[in-house]
This record gives sequence, C-alpha cells and structure tokens, in this order.
Amino acid sequence: MAFTGFHAAGIDLLQLNRLQNSKEFYQAHKDEIKRLAIQPYYELIEEMTPTMLEIDPLFVVTPARMVSRVRRDTRYTKDKTLYRANLWLFFRRPRKERESVPSYYFELHPEYWSYGCWGSCERGEMEALRGMILREDKRFLEAFAAVRDCPQVALGGEMYKRPKYPDAKPAYQPWLNRKEIGVGFTEYGDFAPVLDGSFVAPMLDTMRRLAPFYQLLLAAKESAAAPEQGGAR
Repeated sequence: MAFTGFHAAGIDLLQLNRLQNSKEFYQAHKDEIKRLAIQPYYELIEEMTPTMLEIDPLFVVTPARMVSRVRRDTRYTKDKTLYRANLWLFFRRPRKERESVPSYYFELHPEYWSYGCWGSCERGEMEALRGMILREDKRFLEAFAAVRDCPQVALGGEMYKRPKYPDAKPAYQPWLNRKEIGVGFTEYGDFAPVLDGSFVAPMLDTMRRLAPFYQLLLAAKESAAAPEQGGAR
C-alpha cells in the first residue's frame, strides 16, 4: 500500500499502551497496534527505499529489520517500562549485534517527530573523524558544506566540557568537541506533515543533500577499523 501518512489513533494507542504497561493490554490490542502504528512505517520504508538506495546500495531494506520494536529491552536499563510510545526506522548497512553503524533515521514520538543522519559513536571513529577535520580532508569539507547548506538540520551529540583542539578553526569546534556526532531535524509543534504524509518529499531531499555527511561517517568508521589505526574502537 502507498504511504499516506501516520494515524493519530496509532500515536495515541502507542502512548496508551505505554501508560498501561500491561502484557494483557498489549496482547488485546496487538493487531490494532500493528495496523495503526507499525504498518505505516513499512509503507514509508517502501516509499523511501528507491532514494535511499541511490545514497547507499548496501542499505538493508527489509522492513522487519528496520523498525524499532514496541516491546522495550529492559535488561540493561533501570527503566523497566515494558513498552515504548515512540517508534523509529533506520536505513543502515548490515551490522553485527550492537555494532555502531552510520545510519539515516526517522522517528515519531508523541511529543515530536524527527529525522537525520547519525554515526561515529565509538571512540576510534571519533578520533579518526577529528583527524579528517584537522587536516581538512576533502570528505570533511564536502560534509561540512552539506550540513551548512541544510539549515533545517542541526549538529547533535554530547559535547565535551572543554575544547579538545582550542586552536582549531572556530567553525570546526562544534564538530571537534563531540563525543558522538549526527545531524537532525526535529519538529515539536506541527504534526500535520506526518499525518498527511507531506513531510516525505522534503525529508528525502534533505537526506539526499546530506549524503556527503553520511559518507564522512562511513570513512571515519572504516579508518578506525583499518590495521594502521590499530583497529581502535
């Protein structure tokens, strides 16, 4: 089926399911959750796939492997709430379990919706990325220009309290001083575009324009894994 937008009833149902925090409630509404909340993600993936494969032909495009689960994994967190109220999808290459892989994402939360590109979350990757920034590698300069020319997105990622390279160019400081890095668009007020589906075209245009940033993240990961980098992680 063609993607025509998300259902307000699906957003409300996921939120109610989280508040109920009950296996019995989830089982009683499982089919409705699939139809109203999960199926639109599958339809969105189908619409996005041709453009995303132009960016990276190695992306996984099997919806069941791309959409987050409603049931939370509570093994490694103090929050033992069973279900989530938000869902998201990733376009990324195949990966090992829990491996950090650069990816594009879309997320719908009861309080906001967002999309962007994320990666370089591990130490060796960020070190490799900083080296590319400091020597003004061509791939960094292309990524820097791509992000600069997409004012609808902003750099994200936890910052260090002190600059790591205080003598580097001021414009590069927001890139150099992060423990992880990504770029994203977030909207808190206007949900009309996700409900009528009109967000898809501008989102795909932005993702296409951010391809140099994605390629930079891939290069940093590959550099960190290379023998001359000592396989740092």
